[in-house]
Formats: sequence, C-alpha cells, structure tokens
Amino acid sequence: MNTRRILGLALVVVAIGVAVALRSSADSTAKPGDINWLVNGRTNDSKHFSPLKQINDQNVGNLGLAWYLDYDGAMGIVSEPIVVDGVIYVSAPLSKVYAVEASTGKLLWKYDPQIRLDQALNGSYSARTNGGVAVWNGKVYVGTGDCRLIAIDAATAKKIWEATVCEPQQTGITGAPRVAKGKILMGYNGSDDGVRGALAAYDAETGKEVWRFWTVPGDPSKGFETKELEMASKTWFGEGSWKIGGGDVWHAITYDDATGLVIFGTAGADVGYGEMTGVKITGEKLFSQCIIAVKADTGEYLWHFQTGTENVHSENNQIMMADLMINGEKRHVAMTAPKNGFFYILDAKTGRLLSAKPLVKTTWAASYDLQTGRPVLIPASQGGGKQWTVHNWWPMSYSSLTGVVYIPSTDRRSDTKTALEAGEGGEGLFGRLIAWDPIAETARWSVEEQISVNGGVISTAGNLVFQGQGTGEFAVYSADAGKKLWSIQTKSAIDSTPVTFSVNGEQYVITSVGWGSGSRLFAPGRTMATAESKRGPNRLYAFKLGGKVPFPTPHIEIPPVPKPPELKVGPETVNKGEKLYVSFYCEGCHSPGIDGSGAWVEDGAIPDLRYASPEVHKDWYGIVLGGSHWSKGMPGLADPPKFAFPKAHMTVAEADAVHAYVISQAWKAYKGEQENAHTKRENY
Repeated sequence: MNTRRILGLALVVVAIGVAVALRSSADSTAKPGDINWLVNGRTNDSKHFSPLKQINDQNVGNLGLAWYLDYDGAMGIVSEPIVVDGVIYVSAPLSKVYAVEASTGKLLWKYDPQIRLDQALNGSYSARTNGGVAVWNGKVYVGTGDCRLIAIDAATAKKIWEATVCEPQQTGITGAPRVAKGKILMGYNGSDDGVRGALAAYDAETGKEVWRFWTVPGDPSKGFETKELEMASKTWFGEGSWKIGGGDVWHAITYDDATGLVIFGTAGADVGYGEMTGVKITGEKLFSQCIIAVKADTGEYLWHFQTGTENVHSENNQIMMADLMINGEKRHVAMTAPKNGFFYILDAKTGRLLSAKPLVKTTWAASYDLQTGRPVLIPASQGGGKQWTVHNWWPMSYSSLTGVVYIPSTDRRSDTKTALEAGEGGEGLFGRLIAWDPIAETARWSVEEQISVNGGVISTAGNLVFQGQGTGEFAVYSADAGKKLWSIQTKSAIDSTPVTFSVNGEQYVITSVGWGSGSRLFAPGRTMATAESKRGPNRLYAFKLGGKVPFPTPHIEIPPVPKPPELKVGPETVNKGEKLYVSFYCEGCHSPGIDGSGAWVEDGAIPDLRYASPEVHKDWYGIVLGGSHWSKGMPGLADPPKFAFPKAHMTVAEADAVHAYVISQAWKAYKGEQENAHTKRENY
C-alpha cells in the first residue's frame, strides 16, 4: 500500500510540479497517475485549469451523477474543494471541515472548531462563510470565523495546533489558507469595519508566526513596523486617519513558483467607519486597494500596484500567474480582474503595468496610461461616476490551450438608466461569463446569465468550461466557442467553485450547491438567487461519464410571509427606522431593504426579518437591545461591541423605529404575495 501511494504521488508531482509534501496521510483510494486538485486553483499559479480530458466536448452529454453528500446547516457552501490521494477536503460555514472519499462520497470525518459567534459583529458575519482549506504534509489547515488558524491531522481529524491570526473582538477569517515554501499564509476580514489588514505566514509544522506584512499604517505614535509603512503613511491625510484601518487580505493570495514571491491583493479603506468615528480621510491610502508582492521566505516588500482611486472602490481578488507573449516578448505576468471592471496584466517581477482594459463598459475610467500606470478618469460632466462591481471574488480560469481567461462577471443593460443608480440591487444587472483574450485585450465570446451573481469557473483540456449559477443551473460550455453543451438544474443556488480530478482512472467533476457566501448577508437576495434556488438543499454532487445514480431533484416549498403585526406609526417613523437600519449595520447581515433569505432560517444562517414570528416581534427589545441572541451572533445594540460601534448605542425609541421599518417591509412583502396569489387565481 505504501509503495503504491508513493508511486502515485510521484507521478502526480511529475505531472503538475507540486512538492511531495502535499501528500495526505489519509487512507488512499487513488491509483498511480491519478490527477488531484491539490491547492486552490489546482496549481500554485491559480489558473483553475485541469489537464484532464476524459470528459470532453464530444462526450460531456453523457455526464451522470456518481454520488452526492448532504452538508449540515442552512447556509450554503462557497469553498473550493481540495482533492489529495482520493480524499476530498472541503470547508463549510461555521468553519467546519469535511473529509470525503472521492470515489464514493463516503464521509470519512467532520471537524467542528466550535467557533464563538459572540465576540465581534464582524466575526459573527465572517463565521457564516468559509473560503476553503489548504492541505500540506498530512495536515489540513482552516481559518475560523473567530480568528484562529487550525492544523488538523488529515487522517484522524485531530487538532495538531492552532494560532491566533487576528483579534477576535474585532473580526474573523473568511478566506482559505495558502501554502508557500513550508509556510501557511493567512489573512482575515474587516476593511469595512476599521480593522487593520495584514497577511501573516506561519510555520506549517509548528504554527509559529514567521512574518507578518501589515498592509496599512498603524498608530504613528507607536512607530512604523517597516520603512514601507512609513512611506505609505504619507498617502493618508486627515487627523486620526490611521484609525480607519483597511487593506484586508481576505482572499487573494497567490504563491508564484517562478519568482518565489507571494503576490496578494488588498481591499479598500472604508470611509463609512470614518464617518461613524468622525474621522475624515483623503489620499491614496496605501497599501489599500493594491496588488502587493513580497518574498515568501521573509515577507520583504518588493512592489505594489494600486487598482483603485480615492473615489472608486477596487477590492482586489484572485491573481493568476502565466507566461504570455506580449509585443513579441515572452513575459511572466500576474493577471487580475478586481471589482472595478478592468482586466490588468502586470509584470510579475516588477509590478509594471503591461495592460489594462475594461471587461464591460465602465463609468469611472475608459483606459489607462501605461507609462504612468494611472487611469484616465471619465469626468462627471461626461457621465463619469461610481462603478458597480463587475468581477467579484468568484474565481476565473485561464487555459493556455485556448489562450483565454474565463471570468464570471456582472454587467448591466445599456438602456437601463436606473441600474447604476440603484447599485448592485438595481434592475437591469445580469450575469455574464466572459471569455477574455488577454493578448488581443477583447472578449472572444460571452454568455448572458439570468441573475448577476454566479459561481466560480474552471476550464479543462477537454475544451470545457464549468460554472454553477445562482439560478441553480450547473452548466458546461465549450471553451473555444461558448456553446452550452450540458447542464442540470439542481434547484439550489451555486456559489462555490467546481473542481475536477481522476480517481481509479475515472474523471469526476464535483460541485457544492446551496446559497451561500458573505454576499448573501449584505447584498439583495434577488441578485444572487431565485425564490426557489434560495430554498434548495446544501449538497456536494459528483458527476462522471455514465454515472447512474438517480438525481435527487428536491421538492421546493416557498414559505409564505406570515401576516405581520399592525403598523401603528406613520411614514416619518418608518423612514427614520430605515436610516437607523443602515447606520446600525443591520443591512450588513439582514441585507439592504431586508431582501434576505425568504424565510425565517437559523442553523448557521441569518433569518429574513420579514418572516419574523409573533414571538420574535414580542421579544423585540430583548433581542435587539438586550442581546438575548448574542450567542447566535446578534449583539444587544443598547450596549453593542465597542469596536464595531465606537459611539452608537441604540435607544428604545430607535429600536421602535427600526421595528416599524421591519414591519413595513414585512407588510410590503405580505401584500405583494397576496396580490400575486389573487392574480393567479383569477387567471386560472
């Protein structure tokens, strides 16, 4: 058995150039020559491309279900599974980890870190989603919603060590750890809440912190950790501007084998927190909204490139490494598509901007000056303004066979004037899968999708592109032309990233389904899921050619809105409550406009307040002011967590106003539902 495993692993290493230490110590069902999915993106370059082609554009119509596994909890899965030696490792909300036999779907073990939800409001939010795990030398690593990085034995699920990455009274971890040269790289969440961002590296064997790169300056009275932070501090203007924090590294972390660099992306520095604390801030605010390169061994800074401007938010997401022929010269580059709508190509060694083109029509800038690396802004007088999110964190894929990057995107109809003004919840926004040619700097093809938020993308040597959608459809397209070749309706919104691997000589494609991600909490539900796909099960599906397992199509029941209590106040109080709903961050978990899950669901998820029961309305003060549900992540706002609410304390009158707003939204939903039912009866 040991000889077989070592031989199988050696062949994998030859095939995809991954270090031998990735071998899991879990029992293996793999055969020599099987292809795994060893890291986020499959390989360190984060291309999300597989060389497998047993499933291809000629036979993909023969895909069938091989097995499925149900997850616990009401919150859907977003993580990208890791597959090592015939075992799938996947993380779930509340930072739980599953180990699953890849050929059968048998659950081998489940690890629950027992995270606390009552330490920080941001931690309560962070705990509802988890971006994935890393696997290295017989260990599985996961970050938790309460700021811990935990190493688990891959065979027994026994905890080996844990380290504290961030301050659990401030924030939590939502992203996946990464591996680089025997170190585990971990960031955390919090740019919207005054948290100071950083990327930290830990010894994979002991959990000892090796280095930490702070992404924004701290309190200048305490000195600066590095000369780079002292330089960055000169780009922050405003008394007490350092209190804003920002620049979190929650997701975009790539280790580049060719240069030995860790190249990662940062989020912005939120001005909303500044308004709450009375701090007014201007300037470039380095190193927020940046792509940053540091040495993997030491964390030493080498270069940065800023993708945002003072008025345009540009959180940076996935960074892919590739070799491209640009102007007749082979260049080793980093490719990325942040939230601002542009696709960037940077020289990996120097950070020099080589290309920047908009994926769709943007409203803040039309082009970049490659000499200065600065955007050419569109003046407000010519229609310039705020840009909606075009590409969010969901991974894109690059195929060197087609020379195309496949990007899950959001677009808006050019004839819909109100879409941009309404933000990401505006009507007229829809999804688009874009096949982007980075050399020609244009789209080769694109596919329009029903709603604006959809899952991550992978491509394969079989000329295939796989993607799940918020509608519940899991679809396969031809990589060269974008023709839909196969799909199945799962009836669960898909916010995860599929992966493909081979075990026992058979290629499998797996995808998690179930409405998830942090966006489920703070974005309007209609942009992410349908009324039906919100309610589908949370499952892991595995497909293979000739799979014979009957597909367990779920029966979906959309619950009615309960009749709300009588609204006893006028519009003025309701309007006041709507503003307080925003200022007390209620919309950060219960969604803008209370367009949430469409049900009163708990079990790890956040309930839709429109569906509150009479008991909830009766206990409003106890929940909202007194904190009776703090153990579940809902703080008492009369005396809220100090870091999230440095000044605000909700009064009884304010709680009444918010309650009135909630009741008004419940009546709006209830009456709309009654009118629709009446119309259907008349038509029938």
